[in-house]
Formats: sequence, structure tokens, C-alpha cells
Amino acid sequence: MIQSLLRSMEILEILKENSHKYSIAELAERTSLPPSTVHRILQTFCDMNYVLRDDSAHTYELGPALISLGRAAASNFRIQNAAAPILRQLSSSTREDTYLIIQSSDKGLVLVKQDGPNHLKVVEEFGYEMDLHCGAIRKVLLAYQSEAYINYYLDTRLDRPEAFPQISRRALELELEQIRRDGVAVTHGEYVHDAAGIGAPVYGPDNKVIASIGLVAPYSRIPNEKHLEKLMEDVKNAAHDLSIMSGSTKF
Repeated sequence: MIQSLLRSMEILEILKENSHKYSIAELAERTSLPPSTVHRILQTFCDMNYVLRDDSAHTYELGPALISLGRAAASNFRIQNAAAPILRQLSSSTREDTYLIIQSSDKGLVLVKQDGPNHLKVVEEFGYEMDLHCGAIRKVLLAYQSEAYINYYLDTRLDRPEAFPQISRRALELELEQIRRDGVAVTHGEYVHDAAGIGAPVYGPDNKVIASIGLVAPYSRIPNEKHLEKLMEDVKNAAHDLSIMSGSTKF
């Protein structure tokens, strides 16, 4: 029974890859299943409207019944619940406090925080907000906004007396470009004195950035460049895992 379920799910996974309509022969080749088996699975899915059959072309595609399933899954999905075990693992591997941050207007808001085992802490808790260009975990959110929003932010948010940190438009533009090239943000002593911040983007089902994951580590716990690179890789991997759980197909 379990094996037949796995085969059925494999066919659905193939059908969702793109807008291509598949024949039984193509699906049999992709799954290494006998055509008769593929036909039986497809017939069951067609009976439930999970798959539609084009009678003229003898091809198959995903059906409308999956739309309601997707909506139900989306409504039940809460990113903070999915992020909690990922942050726990990240804090365990890095021994640092870790964060999930989302955009709230023109600021970045801490949605989830996971304490690491070290005693030296960063004073930032659930609901804490700061400007989007403050620190690596927030700055990575800004880097992946639309060009129109980034221009709005650069035009209106940097010259405020209370803006933190103070930075020129051109300097921030260059940083955001670097973040997009690297797929990770790293800042030094910007948000917390004598500490490095690391943040990576989390993608949603439409492959747009919906959150960021990251950490802040005192320089005293970063003995060398190799250790910093390890922290960067750990953060990127955590963001990747949460993106997959959020329905992203970017990777």
C-alpha cells in the first residue's frame, strides 16, 4: 500500500513540474513504471478530479480538485511553526541566538527567536522592529524587494534623523547588489558593536522572499574567516530548508 502511494505521489510531482501535458508513455518512462500501472493511477486521480485527461491528445495534467487542497494547506501553514525546529537546529549547530524576521511596513520584525547555549545575548525579542537596512537579517529582506520599493526606501527612509544606521544611498545600493549576488548578507559591527550579523532569504510558493533567517555572533566567538564562512553556510542551509517547507520551487 505504501509503495503504491509513493508511485502515485511521484506521478503528481511530475505533473506539477511545468505546464507540459504528459502521455502515459512519457509518465511510464519518467517513473520506470509499467504503462498499465500508470494508467490505473491516472484513472483514480481522474475520478477525483486531481488529474484531467485530454481525450483528443490522450494526455494528462493536474486537475482543479488540487486547488482547494493547496488553499487548505496554505491556510494551515504558519511559517513560525515551520521555522521553530529549523531555528533550533541552527542554534544548536552554531551555538548562537537565531531569528526569523519578516517585513512589517518599512521595518523588519522578529517573528521567532531561538536562544543559543551561550550566555552573551543580543537584546532582541519577538515583536522587536528596526529599519530594514539595519543589520544583515533585515537587510537581506530589503535586497529582494521590487525595484520600485527599493527606490522608494532609498528616497524616503535613509535621510530621516532617526534612521539607523546612517548610510549613503549609493553605499546601501552597493550592499544590496552584493547580497543578491551572494545570496546571503553579512554585516560587521553595524547593529551590535563587535559582532557580525548573517542573514539569508526565505522564499515562498511564488518564489518571492517572504522572510529571512539569521544570527548575530560576537567577534569573540568567530575566531577566523573559516568559522565565519561556516556560519554563513549554516544560515543559507537553514533558509533553504524553510523555503522548501514554505512551498518554494526556486531551488
